[in-house]
Amino acid sequence: MQYLINIEDQGQLPNIEAALKIIDPNAGIVTMGEQQSSTVDLELTVVYTPDFHIRVLVKGFSGGDGEWEYLDKEIQDPRYNESDRKQRLKELIRLGIITLVGKVIGKEPPWGILSGVRPSKIYHYLRGKGFTPAEVREKLLKIYSLTPQKADLLLEVGILQEKYLTNGPQIGIYIGIPFCPTRCHYCSFAAVSLETHSHLVNGFLEALEREIKVIRELCAEFGFQVETIYLGGGTPTSLGEEQFSRLLDLLAANFLTASTIEFNVEAGRPETLSQGKLLAMVRAGVNRISVNPQTMKESTLKEIGRQHRICDLYRAIEMVQKFPDLALNMDLILGLPGETGTDFLESLQKVTAFKPENITVHTLTPKRAAAWRKDFSDLALTQSQDLVQTMETAITILKSEVYQPYYLYRQRLILADLENIGFTKPNRESIYNIQMMEERQTILGLGGGAVTKWVVGSDHRVYRHQNSKCPATYSSRLETEIVKKVQQTRLLLG
Repeated sequence: MQYLINIEDQGQLPNIEAALKIIDPNAGIVTMGEQQSSTVDLELTVVYTPDFHIRVLVKGFSGGDGEWEYLDKEIQDPRYNESDRKQRLKELIRLGIITLVGKVIGKEPPWGILSGVRPSKIYHYLRGKGFTPAEVREKLLKIYSLTPQKADLLLEVGILQEKYLTNGPQIGIYIGIPFCPTRCHYCSFAAVSLETHSHLVNGFLEALEREIKVIRELCAEFGFQVETIYLGGGTPTSLGEEQFSRLLDLLAANFLTASTIEFNVEAGRPETLSQGKLLAMVRAGVNRISVNPQTMKESTLKEIGRQHRICDLYRAIEMVQKFPDLALNMDLILGLPGETGTDFLESLQKVTAFKPENITVHTLTPKRAAAWRKDFSDLALTQSQDLVQTMETAITILKSEVYQPYYLYRQRLILADLENIGFTKPNRESIYNIQMMEERQTILGLGGGAVTKWVVGSDHRVYRHQNSKCPATYSSRLETEIVKKVQQTRLLLG
């Protein structure tokens, strides 16, 4: 739909457009000066006063004019500052728009005005202001317009995370290995297929070794304590046994100290695991591993572009379980083409039978860099209501198996307005996943496509730098990129 926006403060137009896209992903806006009556479907007027009296009007709503208004006295609480008040104005304008336009098109987004990737940041922001969890829940319902179920989910996650979000010299290290056996059709990560790019592996690893040594020196210069190491990608275990073992030894020698609590390895493709690679992990100090079936339905594996079979997964899990010090995470995707909610729940039951310490439930999302992005609408996808009910059932099943949600994130076009949730057995949560998602701790990214996040100041401002995604480009540009990263670290954290 096309929306005509009437507002004096033109600076709010991007905020208004973002609010409309929560309700209508294809929304487009024009202003009064750009009006073309033949292309406008709905006219919105937004007015507000300095004392936080906000009004939103929709012309022609239900045969007349629809109006929403709100007088916010709570924002005068001394715990808020001027920056908070500016943000609250944006939030209330969003609230008015999704409330009124939602009535017009018959949609009530379960996450309310929260369209960003990290809704749990709102919980920690409000807790940082001194509000109790009960007060936070009230605001989630009233200001952010979450449903009670989503507000309770957010509180459960936020309360569990709080003990990990402390200020200190701890950092995380992420290493990206941008190679996979094949590229899954839904994937947008920095990864290329070894079927076509295996000739780049040796050059990439040589460059990565150089970056590891420079970042080790940087950590020593600043006295950083490496709390977590995460070897991801891509699929690091797609490397040969000798390459993989050497890389693990390098990481352990350069970053593993008495301060390191977690050393994680992504082994997402079960067919890439071997006894030798598992022995190398344990020798290097790895204590967490992810083996990700995504589905336990054989026909779907072929549909999504995976090479492994279900028997490969059982073989991989059997090998992992011989090493009881390795905490196991397993991923599943809800909403894969051709699968019903029943199919997903059958996969979930099979995965819970392995008794992994962590289970992550992802909801399928169209992504720009994925092979499916252009023809996503042609896929045989489950209806939204079935997905919603399936997620609710999945949460019930996981809680009955003594799992609890410990981190979550969303994406703008995620199916059925759902979310991705990581579940954990008691006290087995991945600290890296929490720190990475909540952005309260600096994480230095090494390797292909790796993102460095410097977290600065009491307000946790985040500055980012991404390495080149292409393995060849990463190798050729590394020296220049290293200089930038070292200089930026000194500038921001020195």
